[in-house]
Amino acid sequence: MRVAASIAVTVLATTALAGCQFVTPQQTTQSYTPADGVNGSAGTVDVRNVFVLEGAGHTASVIGVLANTSDAQTSVTLQWTGTRGAETRSLVVPAGGLLSMSTIPSKIDASVSSDSSAVVLNGVAATPGALFPITFSTSDGQASLQLPVLTGSFSQYATLVPTPTPTPTRTKRTPSTGVTGSATLGAPTPTPTSTLAG
Repeated sequence: MRVAASIAVTVLATTALAGCQFVTPQQTTQSYTPADGVNGSAGTVDVRNVFVLEGAGHTASVIGVLANTSDAQTSVTLQWTGTRGAETRSLVVPAGGLLSMSTIPSKIDASVSSDSSAVVLNGVAATPGALFPITFSTSDGQASLQLPVLTGSFSQYATLVPTPTPTPTRTKRTPSTGVTGSATLGAPTPTPTSTLAG
């Protein structure tokens, strides 16, 4: 009798504990990005850990990595909306390699083909804490991503904050009339004449 009771208690406890996974979702089954940026795929190009870093004067930098899984170099077009309307920027990712997008371009991996490019957006309203939509497009796919907007207050990003591109200024020139001297209007100056006494 004791053996049967202990078996019944064990079966009931195992069933009750196993039922917890049906009520409470397991975190290990949830897919998430363990980083500040977001991920996506645009055809054969994987977009990895990409976010927007707010700068001064309506500027922002796109930070992250593009990984080309094909054996041919691939062009990726970024599209976003700025204060002047739709804007685009094209980047080339090496065949089977990586492209690092950063305010300060640098090679990220010597073991694979890699390149880097500064992607600074001018004339954008990127609000810290909000999401900034950018579409990454290739010839065989696209990814429309909502990129988190961060600031340089995070120490790891302080050196990556973009600065506004100086706008060329025009010097105002006064039109010339083509007159080099000054003329005084008034009575004509008499011409001296010699008189003969005779």
